[in-house]
Amino acid sequence: MASPSTKVEFQISPMSPKTKQEVVISVSLPLNASVEDFSAHIQSPGNTIKDLKFEEVGDKKCNASFVPEFVGQYEVIVNYCNKPCANSPKTLLVAPRGELKVTITGGPKLNNPHDIAEFGTDFIITNKGNHEVIVTDRSGLLRNKFVMPTLSSSQNFEPYAIAVRNDVIVVSDLENQRVIQYNKDWVPLKQIGVEFLKRPTGVVIDSDDKIYVADHELCCIRVFDLNDHLIKTIGREGTKPGELMKPWFIAINNRRQLVVADCQNFRVQIFNSITGEVVHCFKVIFEGSDMAVRGLTVDKHDIIYITAVTNTLRPRKKVECVLAYTMDGEFIGRLGGNLSLPRGIHVMEENYEMLAYVVDGGHHCIKVLTL
Repeated sequence: MASPSTKVEFQISPMSPKTKQEVVISVSLPLNASVEDFSAHIQSPGNTIKDLKFEEVGDKKCNASFVPEFVGQYEVIVNYCNKPCANSPKTLLVAPRGELKVTITGGPKLNNPHDIAEFGTDFIITNKGNHEVIVTDRSGLLRNKFVMPTLSSSQNFEPYAIAVRNDVIVVSDLENQRVIQYNKDWVPLKQIGVEFLKRPTGVVIDSDDKIYVADHELCCIRVFDLNDHLIKTIGREGTKPGELMKPWFIAINNRRQLVVADCQNFRVQIFNSITGEVVHCFKVIFEGSDMAVRGLTVDKHDIIYITAVTNTLRPRKKVECVLAYTMDGEFIGRLGGNLSLPRGIHVMEENYEMLAYVVDGGHHCIKVLTL
């Protein structure tokens, strides 16, 4: 056995992998060392730790490998004689594959859809062009639909975004300046925020059943309880950190922070949901262009996925795609080609595979992409 003080480093290939792609860790054996002197483990998103075994591959080298299952940050730790190698640990950012798995056009066909949410084994979709909310199976076949609720209003029903938590369902009604609360049987129970909203867009429900509503016109987030009491307002119009410009979709992460698509400031902002103070914000720039941030969701490992559109009027340079970031604003990868007017996005695990359901408003469909 060589001295553990011997400087030993390891290499990783590839350094920018995608999910389901084998990652190989290689070390060169020091003089008198053996493969048993090396060990490694991987800390994956969600802090799961996996031990790896090295095998000798010839030319005094040994390898270990793993296949990342999830998008996000992985920490690779390699030990030699029970002590960390000179360049240990190393951090990998694993990107999504972004392959198109299936396109859901609906049955009957979708018309200008805007958002999608999971509802048991079904989906809820705001089918904005038909002024309705629909419930479909996983293939897009219609199970039920809801048009103008039996609540007084002078405008067409304009369903925009959806939030579901346990038996509470809320839908923002853009033109009628309200959010509608339903029960699990789709009976409308009450209107939320009629006196306080102008153009409600994104909605989310937290673990305390507080309803957060982004207001595109007022450039703020209103927070209500289930009894329609306004609890507080987060943000105001402006360009400074903590200020908003035309917010779209919103989400709550595992730290109970509010994550906001700050559309016309071309950034994502993260707020303390209790104090309303901004925790972090980061610009969304892709290939040198500011990106208008539209749809937004957060997965179970706090990876942020946004649908974004290049801030340009020149069609040849226009990019419409899904971008993935860490909660610290570190860019992970792009997915989704051939999108037109991407809007809401929902991430879920299905048959041991992570998928992104992306609303493609321009093509009147839902595109399912692999993560």
